Amino acid sequence: MSIFSNLTSEGHEEKQDRLGGFQIFDTDIYPATIKAAYAGKSAGGAQSVTLVAELPTGEYNETLYITKKTGENYFLNPNDKSKKVPMMGFAIVDDLCLMTTDKPLAEQDTEEKVVKIYDYDEKKDLPKSVPMLVDLIGKTVFLAIVRQNVDKNAKNESTGEYEPTGETREENVIEKVFHDPSKMSVVEAQQGATEPVFYDKWLQKNKGNTRNKVKGGNAGGNAGRPGQAGGGAPTSGAGGAKKTGSLFNKG
Repeated sequence: MSIFSNLTSEGHEEKQDRLGGFQIFDTDIYPATIKAAYAGKSAGGAQSVTLVAELPTGEYNETLYITKKTGENYFLNPNDKSKKVPMMGFAIVDDLCLMTTDKPLAEQDTEEKVVKIYDYDEKKDLPKSVPMLVDLIGKTVFLAIVRQNVDKNAKNESTGEYEPTGETREENVIEKVFHDPSKMSVVEAQQGATEPVFYDKWLQKNKGNTRNKVKGGNAGGNAGRPGQAGGGAPTSGAGGAKKTGSLFNKG
C-alpha cells in the first residue's frame, strides 16, 4: 500500500489554472527530467516531497510541502468553509504523478533509496535512506518556475517562531507543471482540451519577471515553500476532479 494512500484529492475544490553552488533560475518554463522525488517530514511534522530535476542549464531542487503540520493536505476556502482547497505543494506533486504515471500521489509506491541530503548540524551533505517515488524517476515534464525575492527568516529563540531578519534573499518555486510533450496542464486534460492554452498564457504573463514577496516586519515570507532544499539523485539501493483513466495517453 502506498504511504500516501490517505492523501487523496477527494472532496477538494477543483484545481484551477491560475496566472499567478546555488543557482537561481529566471522565471520561465523549463523542460525537466526527474532525477529523484522522495518523501520527507519537517521537524514540525509536515510531510514533503523533494524534487530533483535536470534542466537544460543545471540541476533544480525544491522541497514541496504536501501537508500541514496537522496532516491535512488542504486548507479551507476562506469564503466557504465547506470547501477544501488543496495545498499548492500537494497540487504540484499530484499533477507530476498524474502526468508521468497516470496515477495520483495517493497511489504511488515508494522504495528506500539513498540520497545525499544537507545536514544543518554537520554543515555538509550526508547519505540518508529515504522513501523514493521510483516511478517518477527518468520521466520528463515542463516546470513553470518563478524567481522571487523573499524575507530571510531566523528562529526567535524566545518564541520558537521564524521571523524576518531585515535581510532578503532570492529563491525559486515551482508554480505549475505541464505535460511533455503536449504542454497541457492537468486541468486542461481533465476538461478534455485538445490543444494547450494555459502554457502560453503563463509565459506571456510571467516570463522574465522577478516577484517581490518581501513582507518586511510581517513574519512568514514564503512560509512552507523553501526554494532549494538539499537533495540529489539516488546513489544506491489534486484538486477534486475524478480520475477517468489515462489523461495524457489516449491513443
